[in-house]
Parts: sequence; structure tokens; C-alpha cells
Amino acid sequence: MCGIAGIYRPGEVADDRGVVRGMLEVLKARGPDGEGVFHEGRLTLGHRRLAILDLSEAGRQPMESADGRYVVAFNGEIYNFRELTRELDVPGQSLRSSSDTEVLLLAWERWGVTCLDRLVGQWAFALYDRREEVLWLVRDRFGEKPLFFHQTHGALTFASTLAGLVRAPWVSRDVCPDALSEYLTLRYVISPRTVLREARKVPPGHYLAADRRGQRIVRWWSPRFHAGTDRQHALSRREAEDQFGANLVQAVRRCTVSDVPVGLLLSDGIDSHGILSALRYAGIDCPTYTYEVNGGPSTNANERLPAAGGSNRSNLIRVTFDEISRDLEPALGSMAEPVGDGVVLATYHLIRQARNDATVFLAGHGADELLGGYRLSQDRFRLAAMRRLCRAPVPQFDTLIECYTNGDEPLRVRRAALVQATPEQVPEAAHYLIQRPLPASELRALFDPLPPPGRYLGVIERLYADCGPGATDLDRIQEVALQSFLSEHVLAVADSSAMASSAESRLPYLDRDLADLVFDLPPSMRVSRWPGVSNTKLMLRGWAEGRLPQDVLTRKKRTFRYGSIGALLRVRGHDIRSMVLDCAPLRRHLGGLETWIGRPPEIYRRGLEGTYWALLAFALWSAKAGVA
Repeated sequence: MCGIAGIYRPGEVADDRGVVRGMLEVLKARGPDGEGVFHEGRLTLGHRRLAILDLSEAGRQPMESADGRYVVAFNGEIYNFRELTRELDVPGQSLRSSSDTEVLLLAWERWGVTCLDRLVGQWAFALYDRREEVLWLVRDRFGEKPLFFHQTHGALTFASTLAGLVRAPWVSRDVCPDALSEYLTLRYVISPRTVLREARKVPPGHYLAADRRGQRIVRWWSPRFHAGTDRQHALSRREAEDQFGANLVQAVRRCTVSDVPVGLLLSDGIDSHGILSALRYAGIDCPTYTYEVNGGPSTNANERLPAAGGSNRSNLIRVTFDEISRDLEPALGSMAEPVGDGVVLATYHLIRQARNDATVFLAGHGADELLGGYRLSQDRFRLAAMRRLCRAPVPQFDTLIECYTNGDEPLRVRRAALVQATPEQVPEAAHYLIQRPLPASELRALFDPLPPPGRYLGVIERLYADCGPGATDLDRIQEVALQSFLSEHVLAVADSSAMASSAESRLPYLDRDLADLVFDLPPSMRVSRWPGVSNTKLMLRGWAEGRLPQDVLTRKKRTFRYGSIGALLRVRGHDIRSMVLDCAPLRRHLGGLETWIGRPPEIYRRGLEGTYWALLAFALWSAKAGVA
């Protein structure tokens, strides 16, 4: 895992090595094992290295192809690089290193951009064709690795973090009001936008190609469920579960390929225990690390239970509530971009302590969004029932609409949208999200006296409108979740929390072959139409039956116990409010900020709590990044 930065000037030759070295300094935690800078004509390309594969100098970057035509700065891992070496029919003795980066260059030489379909792993890389003078900025399927860029007439500037990007003196640090409104509503900003007015993200599953004629952004992969195709019915349920298990075992084998120690972040839930079971089936004894908070006020309704099972080398990481409240600044300020979720604190502390023993950490992130977790069985049942009930002109149903749909429209408009929607369109009509957004009235209170800029949940409307033709209600929910909550929230937290400790996170559930199998499954094999704790993630549950303890299979989903914002306000209320109010961009754009955060701590629950975390995360991130 690494950090990359660079500047490409399509219209002129320039030496930007000093600027790029300044950008790399900000990325030092992402790559403490070495620095490299390549400069030629229009391009200056930098790399900070965290050595995972081939720890020798042969693996240093930027790396050139054998014939010198291509040069690459690579952040991530190609898990199937050895399989690709065999497919390329490259003799081992002809390789200059044992790194996946060299194999990426060979694959690009052979297949060009179409090689991306063959890659299994996580990546964000900048690859330059010296002959054609074309720069490619490429991001992996789900967006596990970040990549930000800024475009002016004279330069295309890019970096692994927003803080690195704004070190280039011509990159504006102005906050985008529309994006800030979206960030406060969702607690993240959806690609290609960022919270900064002129900075962008290469979207997951896309590449940006730039040359002297201009640039274009192309989608090379989409998270599409194959509704209405024969592919869905190729396997029986038992066959699908067996294939799922085989693919999960293959995924953990791939994710444990490393020249440094590997560990597993083990919670008490089915996702990480599924990985543990697959590791055992593969004959891999991987140490596990489980998180526990000691002391402090009660923070969650459900206390965290000790992990069931474990490995021969299980480790319990104990963190005190005082440590959590003390380390707000380094944990939230180290994000590649701000994300509003206190779970950052838990993940940060877990990896920071486990980093003494391992550098690479497997985790269960992505299972809920890909396999169909959270409360999807309950929510699908409720939405379908509401669509039928709303046809009756009963005013009492307005309470249901208010509670279980999102939007800024009057209740009569929301009711009409539900009534007119087809069964497949109900999630879109309800603006359904797996996480509760900030209500529109609260957003208006933050921006008071001016109205919030942009359309409330407009980006979610766009994502629903872009769903594949023939998509079912579940397909639509999951496709939107994969392109919003997963890529912009879950994966951003996983990457930044690991990189803050110079560690790498690896997520087996997002393996290409496992994901392709799930995309081919009909909704009935993913989530039941009937509500219930055990009626989600059916593939994983079916395969895990008999392999995991029954209480793990039926246990309700729990979150890390890291402290609610209310609990932290009672301990460090004055400090936390000062951090937020001292943030100049927030004070500049949010006229109602002081009133909004001045309410009693117990007010901040559900969507309000998430937005308070978003305000605090933005304030601490902007202070560290120099966004004033």
C-alpha cells in the first residue's frame, strides 16, 4: 500500500519535482519505506512506498517497463499477479522483481486498458505512456483505493489524498457549498465531487486518460446485478452456496499473499467469522485482533460481545474511553477525505495497536452492501407494505411515510410517489438509503438564514436513475449502496484508518470472482422477502451453516463501541464545540452552526449524531490539511 502524487502538463514542459516532493511529504504515513520521483518532459510522477511484496529495492517505484515505454506509480495490490504471470507466459527468470507492479506493466504492455478486467485486487495508479505521451489515472472496481485530481488549463494534478493534492500551490482550497450540503446530509460526498470546489475524485471503476488533446473519464466496470437474464438461473441454491464458499476460500488465499505479516480484524459478526472459517478451510493460521472498550460511559444500546471462536493466535485489543476521547484529532484528521462516522476512532485504535504484530489486515467490509445485509429484509417488506397501504386515504399512514421515506417534499407528494411507483421503483420513490440521512429541516437549520444549496438527495436520485434496466427493488437498493455508502464511506474509512498506521486493509468479500457470482444471483438467493435477523446475506449464511456457531449466524448486527457523540460531548463538550466553531469554512457557510451544535447532548441521535460526527471530522481534517 502506498501513496502517489504527480503533475502532468499537456501543453508545456516543466520541472515540478519540488512541488511533487512536497505532496509526497504529506503522504509519508501511506508509504514510510521509501520515496521515488520520476520526471520527464510533461510529467512529474511521485511515489511513497509501503513495502508489502518484494521488500527489496527491485520493488521501488515509480517503476518502468523493461523496454522503457511505460512508467507507473501504483497504490494497492494485484492479488492474482502470479496467475497473470502464467497467463502472460513470462519466464520467471526474465522478471526483474517479485512484485505485482512489474506484472501490471507487463499486462498493460500486452492488453492495454483491457487488462483491467483481468486484475483482481485493489488499486489506484498513474501509468504514463512515454511514446504516446498519454497519462492514465485508474481506480479499482469498488473504490478501495482513493485517487483525487485537479484540472486547470496548464496542469492535471493528482494525489492519494486531498491533503496531498492541496499542497500544490495552484489547487484551490475553497469549499464547495453544494458538496458541503451533500456531505452534511449523507456524511460523505459521492464521486466525482469532493468537499473542495475544484478537486475531484476518479470514480470507482473508472479511468481518466489525458494527453495533449484533452482528457476523458471512462467507466470500465459497473456494479450491476443481472436481473432478467438467464445467468441468474444457472445454479441451484446449494450449488450457488458451494460456489460461494469456494470463491471465498480463493479470495482469502489471494488476500494473504504477502511478504509481511497478515492478521484478521475479528468482530463478533458473521462477516469476519466467515473469513476466519475460510482461512481455516484454506489451511491458513492467521492471527486475529478483536476490539474492546474498557471504562467510560455506556455508549451503545447493545454492548459488544467477545468474538466467538478465534484462531490459535487470537488477540484482544483493549482501548479505554479516555484514549478514544483524547485521540479525536489524529484519528479524524488523518482521513484521505472527511467522512462523518465515529467508527473511524475504533478502527484507528484497533489497527494502531495491532500494527506492532502485522502490516496487512483482512476485514469483513463490503459484505453487507454486496451480499445484502443490514435491515434489508425488514425494509423491503415495510416499503412494499407501505406502497399498498398508501393507496387508502388514511391520514394515520402519514406517520409511516414521515418515518420510513426520505425527502424534502410534502407528505402528500411522497405518498403519491409511493402509490404511483411500480414494485421495482419503490426504493427510488422513497429515496431509500441504508443509513439515515440528515432530515431536510435540520439541514435548513444548519444553513440558516440562507437555504441549503443544491437539491436535497439529488445525487441519490441520480444513482437510482442510473440503475440497470430491469433491475428489481433489491438490485436498485444494492447498486445505489455500492456506489454511495460502500465506496464513499465504508471503504474510505477502511483505507484511511489503516494508512494512518502505515498498514494495509484487504477485503476478501470484494474479490472480483466472488462479486461476479453474487451479481448473477437472483434476489431470492440474496435477501428474503420476509423480515428477520437471519433473512439477509443468504449466501453467506447458507455456506456458513455448520461451519460457524449458531449464535453467530443469528446474532443481530452490532457496531463498534466507540462512544456516541452525546457521550463524548459530556466528557469533552467544550473542546468539541470549539473545534467545530473554530473551523472557518464551516462558520463561513453555515449560518446556523452555533445554534445547531448548542443543543443538549441527548438530542444528537440517528441522523443528527452522524452529522455532528461529520462536522467534527471536517473541522479536524480541514485544520490538518490546511483548508481554511
